[in-house]
Order: sequence, then C-alpha cells, then structure tokens
Amino acid sequence: MKIQGYRETFYTYSGKVSDICRPLALAGIAILWIFKRDVNGVISVPRDLLLPGLLIIAGLLADLLQYFIGTIIWFIYYRKKEIEGVAEETDLPLHSDWLDVPIHIMFFVKAGLFVAAYYYIACFFWRTVTFN
Repeated sequence: MKIQGYRETFYTYSGKVSDICRPLALAGIAILWIFKRDVNGVISVPRDLLLPGLLIIAGLLADLLQYFIGTIIWFIYYRKKEIEGVAEETDLPLHSDWLDVPIHIMFFVKAGLFVAAYYYIACFFWRTVTFN
C-alpha cells in the first residue's frame, strides 16, 4: 500500500475515534449525574468521580481544539495560496507534515483523556457498585 493509503486509513480510524468520544462524553456526564447527591440543597458528586468528570470536560475541550486548530491552519493555508494567485483548479504538491502535527497532538490528547476518564470510572464502579 502507498503512503496515501495508510494516511487515509489513519483518517478513517481517527474519525471513528472522534465520533465515539462524543457519546462517551455524554455517557460519562450521565454517570456523574446518576451518582450525584443532594446535600442540604447543594448538588455534590462523589469525590472518586470528580477526576473523571474533569478529564471528560478536558477531553471535550481537546475535541473542540482539534477541529478549531485544524480550521485555522487550513484556512490560513488556502488563503495564502489564493493570495499567491494559485488557480482554483491547481493540483498542489503535498503540504508540510508540520501543518498536521498540532491537529494530531490534540487528537491523541483527546483520546488519552477519555481513556483515562473511563479507567477511573471503571475503578469507581469496581469499588462502589455491588452486584447481586
């Protein structure tokens, strides 16, 4: 397979991971909501779920930043080409790999944050939930 084929495979899998992370975030927030307590009119989350909740929020922020950074990079790239007078139909050579690096970093940060969050949620279940 050519490099382009591997790149497309990466894009396919990374897109699927991103698609899966969003419902996982909502499910994680739902877990926090299920285990919340009302103490004297104040909503309280068990201490063991505080870190996973923060990791989920950070994961959602990383998801947003991944696409926001990508939007900025590719907007600047194509606008620069337009300003240089490159015709709309011109087939451009491959761009610098460095343009993709910030986007890839945010992807791996996002995925890592969700894995960590669900690890801590699983630990919470293991310690807290009893099965009959």
